[in-house]
Amino acid sequence: MASAKISVIIVGAGIVGASLAFHFARRGATVHVVEEGARPGSGVTARAFGWVNIINIAPGAVNYGLVQEALAEYARLQADLPGGFTAARPGSLFWLESSAETEAFAAAHRAAGTDVELVDAATIAAWEPNLLEPPACAVFSPRDLALDPARLARDLIDAAIAAGATATFGRRVESLLLSGDRVSGVRLPDGVIEADLVILAGGTAVDRLTENLSFRTGVEASPSIILRYRCPEPVAKRILRGPGLEIRQSADNILHVAKGYIDDTAENAAERVGERILKVMHERLRLPEGVTLVEAVAGYRPFFSDGMPRLGFLPGVEGAYAAVGHPGVILAPLLGRLASDHVLEGRRSPLIPPAGLI
Repeated sequence: MASAKISVIIVGAGIVGASLAFHFARRGATVHVVEEGARPGSGVTARAFGWVNIINIAPGAVNYGLVQEALAEYARLQADLPGGFTAARPGSLFWLESSAETEAFAAAHRAAGTDVELVDAATIAAWEPNLLEPPACAVFSPRDLALDPARLARDLIDAAIAAGATATFGRRVESLLLSGDRVSGVRLPDGVIEADLVILAGGTAVDRLTENLSFRTGVEASPSIILRYRCPEPVAKRILRGPGLEIRQSADNILHVAKGYIDDTAENAAERVGERILKVMHERLRLPEGVTLVEAVAGYRPFFSDGMPRLGFLPGVEGAYAAVGHPGVILAPLLGRLASDHVLEGRRSPLIPPAGLI
């Protein structure tokens, strides 16, 4: 499949599927996107915190180099699709429990080739005057971006359609079409769509579609919760990530808070969680009157136990490809480009195993 003149079905229009559609369509493939939701980025992508970063990943982590490459890919995507980043905010501040830990963390990132800066409390206070107790020092990561992943997914799909792609929304792919040992398309509730290649980019739903191929990627669901608060005025200019605090503010002044998953019991109902976190924010930030919880949603991120995504042809069958993994928002532009290089030009990447997807 080293020719751009092939037909491709992309199952899923989250941030990864949207990136795939953008890269394949811009390089001449005939692309059709099928999405169960009513619009792009309406699934787990809409429940993502929206932090494109490397500072939250420990140097030495198995995917550290991949994320470094992903940040460089974001810079290229900004040049290709500037309209998709008009509301993005750059830069984040990250600190640990002690100054010694923070300083060591900054040194480890610099040793790994990442551009970060250690800033002192006076600088932090000047940059973020609403942070009530600035730490003695923090790591400033200038290349980080805070953005709306669902909006970026929509922009990528719009650009793909402008390049000739088509899309079907509100339709669930029931199964893959099989012709012998080849996947030849997808079956929808009201018909079928055929293509030379089907790319599975539906996150945790990928293994549902590969069951009849006797193959499982091993994807797991990694739950998290995102809390969003209406705020009448600007409070935080950058992403703030410290012990017990992970917050950003978008251009519409909505405060976005990321937390580890909290189970859905009466004791931990969304409203009670939101109010508890709001109390913590009042202790850590100078907030105006009128900050109120507007949304608390759980997202089930696709995750693999080895910490790496999956990208490649499915083994034992032709015509099927998978692109799935965490952190999807960070990796999406890179996965889209690598997959299009692989399929359309026969180019390989260390991410793609020599024998295909494993």
